Amino acid sequence: VYNDHLAQHSSTTCRREVVHHLIRRYSSEKYKNKRTRSFLYFGKSGFLVGRDSETMKIGRDSETMKLLRVLHLGGLRFHFASNGNLIHLRYLGIHGYYFSYYLAFISKLRFLQTLDASSDASGHIISETVDLRKLTSLRHVIGKFFGELLIGDAANLQTLRSISSDSWNKLKHELLINLRDLEIYEYSTSEERRVPVSWASLTKLRNLRVLKLRAKCGVYLWLESEEAVRSMDVISPSLESVTLVGITFEEDPMPFFQKMPRLEGLILENCHYSGGKMSVSEQGFGRLRKLCFF
Repeated sequence: VYNDHLAQHSSTTCRREVVHHLIRRYSSEKYKNKRTRSFLYFGKSGFLVGRDSETMKIGRDSETMKLLRVLHLGGLRFHFASNGNLIHLRYLGIHGYYFSYYLAFISKLRFLQTLDASSDASGHIISETVDLRKLTSLRHVIGKFFGELLIGDAANLQTLRSISSDSWNKLKHELLINLRDLEIYEYSTSEERRVPVSWASLTKLRNLRVLKLRAKCGVYLWLESEEAVRSMDVISPSLESVTLVGITFEEDPMPFFQKMPRLEGLILENCHYSGGKMSVSEQGFGRLRKLCFF
């Protein structure tokens, strides 16, 4: 662990390294370890490693760490001279603000399992098109992906937080057989617009446990219920938690929610419904423990 007082021992044999703040000093003095399994950086954002003659050499050295499995860069901009050697990398953590800087690098991480772009405390929105179709081992994708998100073989995907409704509607939902945690996020900086999310697309997620729909800044996200969904006795049999933020309901949503047999938590925040009262049957919500209105 490197902090204000750098460790005195050599770092050429240790497998897990954590750097606090002094990344420049660490880079010039210590970054020669080719046995590293995990590298985590915590501290101020905006440092760039790999631009001048000294750090370019560091960038090339980092590519020889073929055993690296965990790489958490946070707000660090790190130069990679080549992208083909990190075949064992399973976790990559970066700030959403610098996500576009790593797009080419990320697209070549074929065996990556977790892509976490949520470490930016400001919640930076990623507006670029993100192509993850070659990353067939992905299990967890986390970040505010407001631009188009392209996902290929999604059979292994378990976590998707968050995706825009436009990108969500383009996915083949029947292939998301292992998806357990889903967040659909809508954000707009221009004029108000209405975005539909189909109930039918959600009912295809047989293993979904956590669902969150969030709309902000003038976006009216509403839920469409097809006749086929209305006739179902059970909806989303695995769903345990539903959080809706800024949603506009065209009709009473309670008849749908009460058909979820395992639902334990329901949160409605800043939602809109002009139909008057919401009704729940006597047998509805057999396992509900938490109901919140804000």
